[in-house]
Amino acid sequence: MYKIIIFSLSILFFSACSIKDTSIQHTIKHNCEFYSLKTAQCENASDLIHNLEPYKVIFIGDHHTEDDLHLRVAQLISDLYKNGVKIILANEWFYPSDKKVLQAFSSNEDNESVFLDKIQWKKRMKFYKYDSFKPMYEAIKKSSGELHGINLSKVQRKNISEQNLLGMDKEENIFYKNLDLNVNPHKSLVMPYLSHCHAPKQNETLEECIQRMYRVQVAWDSKMALESYKLSTKLKSNEKLLVFAGSMHIENNLGIALRFARLSNEPFVSIIPVPENDKEILHGLGDYLIFYKETQRP
Repeated sequence: MYKIIIFSLSILFFSACSIKDTSIQHTIKHNCEFYSLKTAQCENASDLIHNLEPYKVIFIGDHHTEDDLHLRVAQLISDLYKNGVKIILANEWFYPSDKKVLQAFSSNEDNESVFLDKIQWKKRMKFYKYDSFKPMYEAIKKSSGELHGINLSKVQRKNISEQNLLGMDKEENIFYKNLDLNVNPHKSLVMPYLSHCHAPKQNETLEECIQRMYRVQVAWDSKMALESYKLSTKLKSNEKLLVFAGSMHIENNLGIALRFARLSNEPFVSIIPVPENDKEILHGLGDYLIFYKETQRP
């Protein structure tokens, strides 16, 4: 009898282990402006503004080529301003060293043409047109907001990629040596996109190339988290920090947000962009979804 019981329990155990792990999904049945992954409910702009009140730090993911998404983020900035909030907009594609250029532009000291020349938009952004992001910057200017850069410079990324310690100053050395490359959930998220090495170095193996690319990815997230933290410590009572970066840096709170949380006790929320035709969404992608009309391409 004892052996029968043990055998039956063994079958149950191994049967349970063989069941496929199915992730929790949200099925969105209606058209929404926003969707809360906390409450599983659609929200309009007014609902979202109300629910954002307790938070001074907001991470918003970007799909760089989507004009309608940028229009909706611009509207969110304007709506927050109407509710007495000044937005400090931190951008992935600007650097902390751009501070004076960004200040001159956001304060209307420099016009758009001068700004684009100083910031070298075409050289820096290459594939992404300024007009797509313009509504966001105009919303910041009209609401007396601020623009800030939070990313590594091209030289800093190159030094980290090549592990060139001699090319780094003391602060950069400390930053590099403290990079955490062992966050396994983050690796699982990012590695599939790094499986093909686009620019291998001489005598570099595929694995070495992938690890080099991942090192830069982690440095990218860590730098943006560090600069976001610095900005968050200076926020006034009527200000919110909106950190705007590529969605993969925001999703699942594994990129910038994870490293920000290690530096700060400040509560934050994340808003993830989703094409409005997408109706099946994995739980845990973020706190809120922002829907947009996806650009139709040939």
